[in-house]
Amino acid sequence: MTRIATHAARVLAMSTEIIAGLLLIAVTVLNLTQVGGRYFFSTGFSWTEEVMRYSMIWLMMLGSVACIFRVEHMGIEMLEGLVRPNMIRFVKSALYSVAAIFCVVILYYGWPLALRNAAQTAPASGIPMVIPYAALPVGAALMLVQIALSWFSGFEPDDDGAVNADTPKSGANGASQ
Repeated sequence: MTRIATHAARVLAMSTEIIAGLLLIAVTVLNLTQVGGRYFFSTGFSWTEEVMRYSMIWLMMLGSVACIFRVEHMGIEMLEGLVRPNMIRFVKSALYSVAAIFCVVILYYGWPLALRNAAQTAPASGIPMVIPYAALPVGAALMLVQIALSWFSGFEPDDDGAVNADTPKSGANGASQ
């Protein structure tokens, strides 16, 4: 069960990282287009700032999923250093529980908010406002899944025996293929 949870957590983290990376590239290209158009051609696009803003919201929510997998949230290491090594698992469990409660609140209030704004469109880009508002509940749901997978995998994505996508898998005789 631990290996399956670790593998699923790794796949979820990689998927969200890829999407977030593509969004970051798109935001960079839009920003360069806007700046270049404004300074070199004395013209700009009115919709790029909105698209960049909404993309950054999605990027932040998707990036948080990967941060949970990689245990890269700031407060965790500080609090872990304050307790004995045999208590670290309890501290992580408590911190992940608080994060899960926060994600449930975001999901609970974010979904109706996204649906209430479904009929609106952004003024400059014409994007349906349900898309940027959906970043909160979708991101919160993905973070909840990643938190649950972290609990099942024991909070350590690279423990011995865990499926590691970066190293070759061993065959039946234990040798690397």
